[in-house]
Amino acid sequence: MIKDKAVLNSYGLEVKRRLLEIGITQKEFAQMVGINEKHFSKIVTGKKKGWKYRDKIKYLLDNTKSRRVI
Repeated sequence: MIKDKAVLNSYGLEVKRRLLEIGITQKEFAQMVGINEKHFSKIVTGKKKGWKYRDKIKYLLDNTKSRRVI
């Protein structure tokens, strides 16, 4: 049985785009936010609203320096 792929909403797309820009994995970022990776994934895919964490997520995305090497 094949599981359905998660479809990202506009919030999830923006979070994923920013994670790629700064070169950090969802797992690493979830640890920074203080939640487990599964819960963070559910917030990104829209399965959970995650209002409790959105301010912290936004702050960290806006203030985390890129680790990407060009």
